[in-house]
Amino acid sequence: MVRFEELSNEQRITLFETLGREALRRYGIETAELSHRAYTENVIFEVRTADGGRYALRVCRANTDPTDLEREITWLHALARDTELRIPAPVMTARGDPLTRAQAAGVPEPRYCALFTWVSGDYARGDELTPRRLDKAGAFLARLHAHAERYRLPERFALPRQNADALSSMDVSDPLAAYFPDRHDIVAFEDALSTTASVMRELGEGSDVAGIIHGDFHQRNYIFDGEEIGAIDFETMWWGYYLYDLATTLSYLLPDFLGNRDPQPLRQAVVRSYARHRGLPTEAPRYLRVFEAYRLWIMADWVAGSPRMLEHDWARDRLDRTPQQIRALLDAL
Repeated sequence: MVRFEELSNEQRITLFETLGREALRRYGIETAELSHRAYTENVIFEVRTADGGRYALRVCRANTDPTDLEREITWLHALARDTELRIPAPVMTARGDPLTRAQAAGVPEPRYCALFTWVSGDYARGDELTPRRLDKAGAFLARLHAHAERYRLPERFALPRQNADALSSMDVSDPLAAYFPDRHDIVAFEDALSTTASVMRELGEGSDVAGIIHGDFHQRNYIFDGEEIGAIDFETMWWGYYLYDLATTLSYLLPDFLGNRDPQPLRQAVVRSYARHRGLPTEAPRYLRVFEAYRLWIMADWVAGSPRMLEHDWARDRLDRTPQQIRALLDAL
């Protein structure tokens, strides 16, 4: 018998669909059309029911902590209740549970599953991004952070703080050190951490500057239905600085993501919109450069530690350029 790890992606997805249908029965959905939409660590299926219902079913990766999943669901419930933001609202099981666990023959272990309302639309390719659309992205983030400023998770879901103390205690990870044997490159990563920690100390930790953030608000996770914006993939939520979310958006508005277009009109649109809806500190341009460098460090650390990512030429190419990009950001402060 072929081991699960030896199956092709297509074969695994077939098994996950069987598991997903078992999970859907817990939601009272016996018959539905399932379409595979994504398979990285989690598997995402679009679910269409005969009565016109449309949902996103997430079959979670094997090592998912159910507390993390329930924390995300709790936050999304609050966003759906308190705001008009287009987000994937959680759906409870027929028993009223926020998530379920299902298994299927051929999948080595049971998987946690969660069901959400479908957010219609698609991400905009680089040539489809416009200042008008980035204005909407800035406004969305501002409203998300305005909610975070006043919202508190239940105590049992409290998040560790990614603050200056946390960064000051970090070293460059073993995967990064192994990938970059040149000490000059490692210094760039160390500088990104230390400079970000300094900025965090400047900002403090008040709810006006830090709280629950999306954590991965880039151009594949904010989507458009016509000109209406929505967001997906809230799994990366963490306690962090609101400026990090904004810097993440900016970090993808670069020529190589935009078909060599001038990124400045787009970058200016998102920052101005955010400032108009929520305000920004006087030092925001400097802070944002530092948080962009921090984002580069986070992504490099993730790619270097992921054998699956390192299989891709494009991932290694971006990783190779990261130390130089961090130095360019920090040298311009």
